[in-house]
Amino acid sequence: MNRLLLVVAVAPAFALLLGAVIAAAVRFRVGGAGGRAAVERLAPVLYTGTVCAAAFLSAVLTGFDPVRLGLSAGPDRTGPEGWAVVAAATAAGVLAGALGYFAELLLAHRAAAVPGGASGTDGHPRGHPRGPTKGHRKGPATGTRSVGAWAGTPRALLALGLLTGVGEEVLFRGYLLTGLREALVPWAALVVQAALFGVHHASFGLRAVPAKAVHGLLWGALTLGSGSLLPAVAAHTVFQVLVCRRLTRAARPTDTRQVGGSPDDHEHEHDHDRAQGSAAVRRPPMAR
Repeated sequence: MNRLLLVVAVAPAFALLLGAVIAAAVRFRVGGAGGRAAVERLAPVLYTGTVCAAAFLSAVLTGFDPVRLGLSAGPDRTGPEGWAVVAAATAAGVLAGALGYFAELLLAHRAAAVPGGASGTDGHPRGHPRGPTKGHRKGPATGTRSVGAWAGTPRALLALGLLTGVGEEVLFRGYLLTGLREALVPWAALVVQAALFGVHHASFGLRAVPAKAVHGLLWGALTLGSGSLLPAVAAHTVFQVLVCRRLTRAARPTDTRQVGGSPDDHEHEHDHDRAQGSAAVRRPPMAR
C-alpha cells in the first residue's frame, strides 16, 4: 500500500510544485507577457525532477535492493537461460516501443483530421475564426504544448525524455509492480499499474490515457516475463527517442514554411504560426 501511495502522490506533488512556480511568477511578474510560455517550458523540467525524485525515494525506501526495487528478479534468473530470456525480451521491448510510437502517431493524425480535408493543422477549418465553436476540436493539450516548447532544443528535449522514461519505469514497472505482486495476483497487479500509468498522462488529453495504459500493459508484461526492468526501459527509451526526433524535425523552419514566395507571404505565415503555435506543438504524437 505504501508503494501505491508513493506513486499516486507523484501527480499532486508535481501539481503543487507547478502551482507554486506559477504563483511566484505572477507575484514577482516573472516572464512578463510571455509568462504562460515560460511556465509551459518549465513544466517538463519540474515533472522530470518530480519523477526522478520519487524514483530515488523509492530506491531509498527499498534500501537500494535491486530485487525489492523490481530491477531484477533475483539470483535464480541470472544464469545463461535467464540472461537469454532478458535479451529476447529486450529485443521485443525495442520493437514494442517503435510500434507503440507509430500507433500513437496514427491515432494523433486521425484525431486531428476533419471530414472534407479542409481543416488546419490545429483542427480548425482554414480561415475559420479560432475559438471553442461547436463541432471543432480545441488546441493541443497542456502536456503536448509543454513538451513541444522544447522542440527547438533537441538535446535538452532528449535528455528530459530519457530521464523521465527511466524514472517512470523505475516507479511503475519496478517499484509499484513489484509491490502490487505481493498483494495481488500477477495479472491484477499488471492491470492496476497500467491503469495508473494511463491516468498519469491525462495532461496529454483523454486519448492519451488508454494509449498509455496499453503501453503499461505491454511493458509490464515484458518485465514480469523476463524478471528484469531492462526490456521496459528499452521500450520506453525507443519510444522517447522517436517522439523527440519527430518533435525536433517538425519544429524546423523548412517544415512550417513554403520554399519561395514573397517576403509578405513568409511574414503572413510567421504571424499564423505565432497565433497557432509551432508545428511541433500542433502535430506531435502523445509524448512520454
